[in-house]
Amino acid sequence: MKSTPEASAELALKIAILDEKLAELQNDIREIGQPAGYELSRRLEILRIEEKALKRNFEESRRQGEPDTVRLEKVELLLKHIEREEASMEADAHFLHQAAPSSIGLAVEAAARMLELYRSAFRGALGDHHPLGSSVFVNHSHESIAAEFAPADRKKSTTTSEGLNP
Repeated sequence: MKSTPEASAELALKIAILDEKLAELQNDIREIGQPAGYELSRRLEILRIEEKALKRNFEESRRQGEPDTVRLEKVELLLKHIEREEASMEADAHFLHQAAPSSIGLAVEAAARMLELYRSAFRGALGDHHPLGSSVFVNHSHESIAAEFAPADRKKSTTTSEGLNP
């Protein structure tokens, strides 16, 4: 690689693109989840370390004024290695996205569907009002609480005395 400002700018652009690709790969691995994505996560961490070394070497070559040809060749070689590894990891992540769901995932999904069926049956039987789901004291007046929850003999006295309780 020749040490020209254009080559240096092109290399900086490639490094920025690589950083974006690694961020996308990290999101893909996060979507895959564990334990399937464990090995990819480990490989990504290694790539992140190599990327930091790449950026550090590139910035050091830029700070020295005129970029060193040998150093820029090493930076470009490391960049190509990281790009190859990132492409390999992307292919592995794509493969894992296509894999069949695990038995635990299927069990969790089935349990969630069963709970939703139970809730809908419960709502159908009781309506929207759940007897244990509301507090006795929230949004009620003393009269409505006494009328609803008082013993039968007190309900008669409450209605005859028009809301006055002894």
